[in-house]
Amino acid sequence: MPLRTARFFLFLLAPAFAAGCIFGKDLKEVLAEHRAPVEAKLANVKALKEQARALPAVSSDVVHIAGGPAPVVSWSGGTVGVNAAIVYLEDLDNLTELGNVPHRVSATGTINRCASALATHREPYDAAHPQSAPPTMSSYRADEVLDLCQALRYLLVIRSLAFVEPSAPRTSTACSLYDAGVGDGGAGDAGASDAGTCHRFDGGYLKADVLVFDVESGSHLGGFGFVAENSAMVDVTDDGANVKGEIAGNFHRNIEEALKAAARKALPGLPTED
Repeated sequence: MPLRTARFFLFLLAPAFAAGCIFGKDLKEVLAEHRAPVEAKLANVKALKEQARALPAVSSDVVHIAGGPAPVVSWSGGTVGVNAAIVYLEDLDNLTELGNVPHRVSATGTINRCASALATHREPYDAAHPQSAPPTMSSYRADEVLDLCQALRYLLVIRSLAFVEPSAPRTSTACSLYDAGVGDGGAGDAGASDAGTCHRFDGGYLKADVLVFDVESGSHLGGFGFVAENSAMVDVTDDGANVKGEIAGNFHRNIEEALKAAARKALPGLPTED
């Protein structure tokens, strides 16, 4: 029986493999197709670094889009009509690498993936996770990210103005819903146990602004700010395992949601590819 099963699957997979060889583009072809236009866009992005670093903090949430298409941001990997990319200011120091940014928003990194694909044929090195070796980028993945960079019109640069990492959890007996987020210097509650104890923590905090640029002209179009914190109460696994990780995950999700809400408020007509 195992032998017959193996033969069946080999027969089934063979046509798909052959089709991939006939119709697919290899990585070398993908890079050659995109290199010139993407390198031009990356040069424009690199030229914005010092302007982004020097601009004063955003004082009003206003972005002026005139004479061009509306920005389209991908929050979760979509590509249709996307013409805007989100980066952290730290990402602009070396475009082939991701800056050392904790709790990174998943919608960021496209610019660095394009630069890394052209330079190393790999995903970008992530300074926040130095133990992880960047994997090789497939031809399909490279084609996808390079298409996004080739279509780039707007750049949204996140600048962190104040940041506090969530504290390690500690055991407490102040576990009521009323107490959560009030006692222990504003600490949150990470779940109570049957014994009447719970984990308390000092919540994470991020204050940031986002500068919006026209990549083609180098113009600063305005910006907006956002603030994110841990929730006052964080739901954790029943056995309390990895409480610190679940606190970090809650902070991460709240950062993403705060950024999305602020972007859509500053740009009311902002289409988003979800």
